[in-house]
Amino acid sequence: MYNRQLRELDKAKQKADLLEFNKYVLDEQVHAIYLLWWQRIVPHRSYVKGWKVGPSHYVNQDLATVWLDK
Repeated sequence: MYNRQLRELDKAKQKADLLEFNKYVLDEQVHAIYLLWWQRIVPHRSYVKGWKVGPSHYVNQDLATVWLDK
């Protein structure tokens, strides 16, 4: 499929072949997708106190200062 769309001269047919190839790869052949997330979103309830959001997913994961105010 990739080689067919690579050598296609008609742009409309090339686009259709590329969409078919994308569907095949992402629907039938994929086992894992790695996504990069540039913003860290940490939702929590209003009664979670003492939580400090760190700059990354790996730093500042100490939960010693976190408590529930309920």
